[in-house]
Amino acid sequence: MKSSLLLAAIVLTTVSLAEAAPLPVALISHRAQYDVTLATTQPGGVVAVRGRTVLEFRDACSGWTTTQRFIADMTDGKGADAHSDFIVSSSEDKQGKIIRFNIHNLVNGRTTQRFEGIGTLAALGGEVRMTAPRGQHFTLPTGTLLPTQHTLAVLRAAAAGVHAFHETVFQGGDRTNLYDTATVIGRPVGKAQLAEDRAADAGGLLTGVPAWPTLISYFPHDSADERADYEVAYRLYANGVIASMTLIYPNFTMKAELVKLERLAPHC
Repeated sequence: MKSSLLLAAIVLTTVSLAEAAPLPVALISHRAQYDVTLATTQPGGVVAVRGRTVLEFRDACSGWTTTQRFIADMTDGKGADAHSDFIVSSSEDKQGKIIRFNIHNLVNGRTTQRFEGIGTLAALGGEVRMTAPRGQHFTLPTGTLLPTQHTLAVLRAAAAGVHAFHETVFQGGDRTNLYDTATVIGRPVGKAQLAEDRAADAGGLLTGVPAWPTLISYFPHDSADERADYEVAYRLYANGVIASMTLIYPNFTMKAELVKLERLAPHC
């Protein structure tokens, strides 16, 4: 799912991640549940949203697995209702070289999007081979990051005091899911916001863990269009937990509030 939160103006210095000292990052296995509502809308956007998204992230020893499901009832400006059920599952190796993905989107019980395949990366680029739709094949540019590697890059940059950087990211899916991203990281989150997140954290996963406000803008790869397809803004904790998010689309914005967080056992 495409998501995001606007940050207040920050004076930024954009640097290469290569300049940031590599820092160890330990991602925890967890399940996070969010309630989703409409925050703002513009002409042409949806006028009502009520839903829920659940994100499961697990350390699989030699890799990571992620499953996200978003279920919502939405109403557009013409009064038409739609029930959306969007499921994404993926697995990545810890070297950031292989991703397997399965994406299924249903609207009112009918499939509107179905992607399945494997992406592989090497020193000189990479490729994606699809099994659904069968036979599709496309290349990935040198330096492409997979989603979890991008999260690790954000956390290392935040810990090193880097406030902005750019990377190309393949999220899984078809060639439209290859993005040039711009990441903006704010100063560490204050006590009031940390306390707000911990109200949903009965197991204490966030206790003593720093977090940073983060905005990621997603631009179609090699497009002349200077507008982002979408943006993702959230509070990102040093252990990989994402707190409440704002999901920003061209004509509307949704808010995803963290309501429940629990630890999961690693898959080893």
